[in-house]
Amino acid sequence: MQLNLPILDALKDCQRVLIAGAGGGFDVYAGLPIYFTLRDHGKTVHLANYSFTDPGIARVIDNAEMLIDPLLIRPRGEIRYPFPYYPEGYLTRWFNEARGEDVPVYMFTRTGVKPLNLAYTYLIQHLGGIDALILIDGGVDSIMRGDESGAGTLLEDSISLAAADALDVPVKLLACLGFGTEVEEAVCHYHALENIAALAAAGAFYGSCALTPQMEAFRLYEAACRYCWEQPNHHKSHISTRIIPAVTGQFGDVHLYPVDQAVPVLISPLMSLYWFFDLSAVVRRNLLIEWIRPALTQDDAMRITLAERTRWNLRPPRSLPY
Repeated sequence: MQLNLPILDALKDCQRVLIAGAGGGFDVYAGLPIYFTLRDHGKTVHLANYSFTDPGIARVIDNAEMLIDPLLIRPRGEIRYPFPYYPEGYLTRWFNEARGEDVPVYMFTRTGVKPLNLAYTYLIQHLGGIDALILIDGGVDSIMRGDESGAGTLLEDSISLAAADALDVPVKLLACLGFGTEVEEAVCHYHALENIAALAAAGAFYGSCALTPQMEAFRLYEAACRYCWEQPNHHKSHISTRIIPAVTGQFGDVHLYPVDQAVPVLISPLMSLYWFFDLSAVVRRNLLIEWIRPALTQDDAMRITLAERTRWNLRPPRSLPY
């Protein structure tokens, strides 16, 4: 069984695709089922991630290659010292060990819009050009406008969206996976659905599809996640540790690992859904992006965001009536 991607028409003339994690952390893992599905369709696909790992640490533990020091890093997956937060490096190593493939998961350093755009531009040239970029968000806070009280961790997504929007790439999409997983971020899912409806009205919602346990792409995604999480003392994704049980039919307050049990969750089939959008339309609706475009660092973007949001009348959280 294959993932029935609704974006295949949008990608029909694209042969070289870059899938990049938008919000950092483990976002790139949420793009793995798309990665394997597009490869099965004969496309050349690359992986990258807005990274939370310090580039100096990556150089020490993995002898990572600095393509633009310190903005763009190519992990080697030759990890000499176990490290508790290196999702890109361990994913690179999983590809090598489990599949015998050299698949670098390029790392964008956590920075501001202009440096990130520079790193994207260099990577695209390094890869010999791409026809399509798919930003992947674990969760749905990337479609928030910024005027919601429960906007989650929108800043990192907004930086990635702004950097990607300025790229000269024919097709640019945003994909979200894990509706309902962002408990710690207090995302208001009423507003998430409201924003999806507005994007649909603008013709910018490209459809949804669900992961199922019968899909080889899902099984590979789960295997890659577990490989990384079960390294010595490695951090675990609170997004994908909820998506996986949702796909396998779990429901309610279910936890893959004991470390997560302190936070009550509601695992549901909604977490197994991908949602696809036109990236430029999402950017146009985002109220933060025009303010943070000049920011050179994430700290600068954070200060701008906090200052602007204090002047806005934020939409209060609302509960879903069902």
